[in-house]
Amino acid sequence: MSLLNSGQPVRDQILTREPAIAETPEKAVTSEYGTTPKLPPQPADPNVAPGLSPGTELPPIPLPQPPMGAKNPSCKVMTFRPTIEEFRNFAKYIVYMESQGAHRAGLAKVIPPEGWKPRKSYDTIEDMVIPAPIMQVVTGQSGLFTQYNIQKKSMTVGEYRKLANSKKYCTPRHKDFDDLERKYWKNLTFVSPIYGADVSGSIYDEWNIGHLNTLLDMVEQECGIVIEGVNTPYLYFGMWKTTFAWHTEDMDLYSINYLHFGQPKSWYSVPPEHGKRLERLAQGFFPGSSQGCDAFLRHKMTLISPSILKKYGIPFDRVTQNEGEFMVTFPYGYHAGFNHGFNCAESTNFATLRWVDYGKMATQCSCRKDMVKISMDVFVRCLQPDRYELWKQGKDSTVLDHLKPTKLSSPELESWRQRRITYRENLLRSSNDYWSNSLRKFVLLLVNNWLLFGQTGFSKMKMPPEVKKSRRHPLSKPPMRSPLSILKQDPAPDKELAPIIPLESDMKQQEHLWQNQSPNFLAEKAFNAAVAALEPHCAICSLFHPYAQLSKDATSSGLCFSSFPRHGSRTRPLIPEMCFSVGACNSEPPPTNSHIGEDGTSLLLCCSSCQMQVHASCYGVKPDSVGTSWTCSRCAKGAWTECCLCNLRGGALKMTLDNRWVHVICGIAVPEARFVNAIDRQPVDVSAVPDSRKNLKCVLCHRQNRGACIQCSQEKCATSFHVTCAQLAGVAMTPADWPYVVSVTCHKHKKVPSRSRRITKGPESMTLGQKVIGRNVDGWYYHCTIIGMATQTFYEVNFDDGSYCDNLHPENILVMFRC
Repeated sequence: MSLLNSGQPVRDQILTREPAIAETPEKAVTSEYGTTPKLPPQPADPNVAPGLSPGTELPPIPLPQPPMGAKNPSCKVMTFRPTIEEFRNFAKYIVYMESQGAHRAGLAKVIPPEGWKPRKSYDTIEDMVIPAPIMQVVTGQSGLFTQYNIQKKSMTVGEYRKLANSKKYCTPRHKDFDDLERKYWKNLTFVSPIYGADVSGSIYDEWNIGHLNTLLDMVEQECGIVIEGVNTPYLYFGMWKTTFAWHTEDMDLYSINYLHFGQPKSWYSVPPEHGKRLERLAQGFFPGSSQGCDAFLRHKMTLISPSILKKYGIPFDRVTQNEGEFMVTFPYGYHAGFNHGFNCAESTNFATLRWVDYGKMATQCSCRKDMVKISMDVFVRCLQPDRYELWKQGKDSTVLDHLKPTKLSSPELESWRQRRITYRENLLRSSNDYWSNSLRKFVLLLVNNWLLFGQTGFSKMKMPPEVKKSRRHPLSKPPMRSPLSILKQDPAPDKELAPIIPLESDMKQQEHLWQNQSPNFLAEKAFNAAVAALEPHCAICSLFHPYAQLSKDATSSGLCFSSFPRHGSRTRPLIPEMCFSVGACNSEPPPTNSHIGEDGTSLLLCCSSCQMQVHASCYGVKPDSVGTSWTCSRCAKGAWTECCLCNLRGGALKMTLDNRWVHVICGIAVPEARFVNAIDRQPVDVSAVPDSRKNLKCVLCHRQNRGACIQCSQEKCATSFHVTCAQLAGVAMTPADWPYVVSVTCHKHKKVPSRSRRITKGPESMTLGQKVIGRNVDGWYYHCTIIGMATQTFYEVNFDDGSYCDNLHPENILVMFRC
């Protein structure tokens, strides 16, 4: 457990005196930027986040006061300066750091004793190969960005250094760190840098980060699994503007990062006790990602600037890591940062007793198969045996205490240490050596068993550890969509435009709602009632939930309302708050809404006149002001009206600045429309909708110069349709990430789910002896004859160790547990 090149680990012993610390928690804020973070000047509109204006910060949510005597109540990043003696025992020093409250910031700096060097010289690493450098492409604006990592061809460290110092990628001139930080956030989307990340290995002469001897060794000792970058070190070669996005460590582990040489690295951190607030803020601005995966921040693609954090009252601190300094992150401590120029860092994860509860509660990414997952079974079984059975049954109620410091040891941990075995030798051997040695051992074991026992049975053999790779910077592709301000031109002539689906379906049934027909309030009332009967039972949320077939019975006036949520019920809205706030000049910032309860639900309101049903939060109505009867804005004014942005009547309407009316869903989906008061959802300003959008022709109703059309979000697709036409036709519309609002996918680009493709059957009329055309293993199609027929069932599973299999045979499943 030594941070020195001392060879053998130092045995645990009681410290004879208190370890040295640079400053006391009450006085020490180790950010080089000063006690109070200095933020770059707030940009003027439109360079501020949606709905934000100078001086409209959200006050911090009142939090319970920490217990008397709690260290580091301000949750600031602390700096520690251990002596040589204290530096020798890594685990003990982590315990001391937490006893001083360092873990409350989620991040701490450790400056090694003077004269300590991890390596005599770095001259020999120039020929080291960076196997998979990544280009970091950043999209976004106004302090909210998404980062995409694209793999590039391999290069040596020497080649990378020359690239990093070239005119294109070098650090810009700057006065101080504050000036450099402003340049970073201002130029984040320009000149995509190359990051030499996730390089497996260490460049210490005699190790230390790779041999911390902490609790995380259980993964290898008990499970036989080595996860590169998690329980082995990773190297990182950075250049100016290379970035690590907001994230916590895999499984909410600890991490340690050492900057070997080069330019500094800036870190931002949010205290663990405020981590949920950061998650809620990110979910509000990136609803598309959050609805696709609850743990989307584990994708390490989300960048939120300090100005946005300050605007929403999220506590944070920042610190600069210089050459020769360590940074330690703590469980559930969100952190992000960037490199000031060419440098080399090394990091790995570790664990303490306090981490076990965090590991049990850690959220998991559900949409990617390559994310790190560690089974907590071995930790609970060995270290919390009294809770093991309850934990397996899902009844172990764990409450995380972010203030509690870790302990050095426990009787259960000491018992495990007594029986552990060293597995680390030859873990990452080459594949040739592995197979030759395995074959040799197998043959020797075969011969010995035959000579000694005269049989071919074998005793239980310990398999070599499985080596996995953790991607700290997962690969991803930028979205193929056009900028908001660009309307795509359809190269096809008008005569080639044809409806994507036949109008004899839902759209044909609603012929009484077309604006070129005489007004029919009874038809509007029946349509509104039918929409209220369908999930999600809200005329505005239905934008993100395609209509099922509206049967004649459903649209009739005799519809029975007893089987679905009605006026006064509470359900969860589907419309993110950001959809109303983008471009708005309201004084109350998104992405929170006071009309939504703590459980995420909102009151359903049904107009007593037109039967239109909406959530109070979607329509901008204060729930306290609603009685047993309620009327919508349109019926309250007795207006005989229609939407100015589409071709259909009915639905939820709001007034515009020029005294016309518009569907709320049209105001959301048409990019240039905006809600002047985002809280009340009115009035709606449609004056910025350009003539080029109004001239687009809807491929569903074929009407031009009526309303305004939206287009498919695919980059080169110019398919256009009115919002309500697309909604009735079943066009997929989903929430998008900032700065977009709605993502639209036309029928031509709608993807068939992979699981549906796997279970798709061939023609059901096939018989034995039938002549068919089939595809051979070489990919070509040939004439053939059916001589036999069979079916096979496979299971798609996620293993507890994080691996994945999509073709598991039923006979390979041994035991089934009840969920």
